[in-house]
Amino acid sequence: MEFKTETIYFVMQMKKTNTILKTILICIASIDIIWFFYSDLTFRRYTMLLPIPVLVLFYFLQKETKSILYLVALAAFMTADYFFRIGGEQFIEGVIATTIGIGLYGVIVLIKSHYISTRRILVSTVPFLAIYMIPFIFFIDKIPDYAFSQIVSYTFVVGYFSFLTILTYVSKPSLITKKLLIAGVSTIGMGMLYGIYLFVFTNRIVGIGANMFFMISNYSMWRYMMIKDTMKKENDDMFTL
Repeated sequence: MEFKTETIYFVMQMKKTNTILKTILICIASIDIIWFFYSDLTFRRYTMLLPIPVLVLFYFLQKETKSILYLVALAAFMTADYFFRIGGEQFIEGVIATTIGIGLYGVIVLIKSHYISTRRILVSTVPFLAIYMIPFIFFIDKIPDYAFSQIVSYTFVVGYFSFLTILTYVSKPSLITKKLLIAGVSTIGMGMLYGIYLFVFTNRIVGIGANMFFMISNYSMWRYMMIKDTMKKENDDMFTL
């Protein structure tokens, strides 16, 4: 009975925390939308640095045990934000940092989705990536030579992380894997729009769309980590009792 009461209390607290977090992210996104109408909104550059630190803060406030891989991934995204928005001419460094962050997301999915067989992952990888890379062919001549290898690596990692999230959801549909699926699909959307913004059509609305997908992707991954680790802790506690 005591365990059930503690669990209910924890769930209520998590819902409250989630509501506050969503409100903060919506406020940040609103500033980016206002930038579409007022291009001289200079402080927008700095407010768009906030989403990842906010996720880190709420992760520490809510979680008793921390995932080192997840925190390193968030640190990589914070580093990328700095390179892209503050660092000026450090575009390649930003791409590398983002690639590391998304790559670590993929590693986390592989570790936590233990119910997916290695054989199924290997068999599904080739056809998925073959289809995924088709649109990339149309952008390949737009990519500058100095960043070609970094962009190819970034594209591959985005595709593979998204592929793992889709495979996870298809293998075991649930509330938690749905959060993961949203993270993966949003990451694809983010990658496509950033590619268009940088190499095809530089338009503010495209940049805003990419930023929205970025926030949705990382917020959904945060939700996945919270729910997944909370469920694991409850199961461990029940086993101990």
